[in-house]
Amino acid sequence: MVYPRAYFSAITNETEFLADYEPSLARWADEDGSTLLMRALRNADPASRVAIATRLLDDGADAAAATESHVNALHVLLSATAHDFTAEAPLLARLIDEGADINADSGSRWGTPLQTLSRTLKFSDETLAPFYDVLFARPGLDVTTPSSVGRSVTESAQAAIRRRADLLARCHAHTRTHAPR
Repeated sequence: MVYPRAYFSAITNETEFLADYEPSLARWADEDGSTLLMRALRNADPASRVAIATRLLDDGADAAAATESHVNALHVLLSATAHDFTAEAPLLARLIDEGADINADSGSRWGTPLQTLSRTLKFSDETLAPFYDVLFARPGLDVTTPSSVGRSVTESAQAAIRRRADLLARCHAHTRTHAPR
């Protein structure tokens, strides 16, 4: 497969990306289903990540796309090791609004998007709060069904209670509020 130049510049900066980009590439994907949007979400610079991903979404990128291994845009964004949580929270919300599956189970490597986020122990619950706020505002968030990692989000938070007490409290509150009646 031939990768467009924009694929490579999506992880640099907005200026370089725009020099290589044309709107017809917004929905580009490789054979595995990995999209140009997912590539942009791997950008190590949060400001560039937001700018490039926003441009791609504005031009029609498919936020709901997933790879053959069920990794979606949320897994990619939430697995990053550098964030500007306040600046990225609207992007996270937009991805969900535009169809990214908040409960997608990508298997034992990632689990669900929230499990992916909670495993990044580099960040405290307090630091993750802007992302938690977006995710827990969604009534469809499932924190009780075990994923392929063998645990639910709630069980994962319980297992990491020393680092994820706020996540666990949010899981319990979400379950009380959104449990089927």
